[in-house]
Amino acid sequence: MRFDAVECGKRIKALREEKRLTQMELAEQICITTDHLRAIERGRRACSIDLLVDLSLFFEVTLDHLVLGRTSANKTIRAEVLQAIEILEGIRNSL
Repeated sequence: MRFDAVECGKRIKALREEKRLTQMELAEQICITTDHLRAIERGRRACSIDLLVDLSLFFEVTLDHLVLGRTSANKTIRAEVLQAIEILEGIRNSL
């Protein structure tokens, strides 16, 4: 498996959108320019190790996830449990 700047940028963008942040808001949080973040999200520029660490801490994800797209089993299980809770709450509300 190799590092792909475009895919890494897509993951960063998806994480940003999950937190409902604009590019400007995230850029301010991690102390980079909006132009730099835009270039990273489009895959035109790769992140430094320091920036990857900052993003990993900010989004509470592993470096493996940011760099290679790997997710831990715990994160997958957590997502499935949250989805099941949403379904059950929907059923409860419809009763």
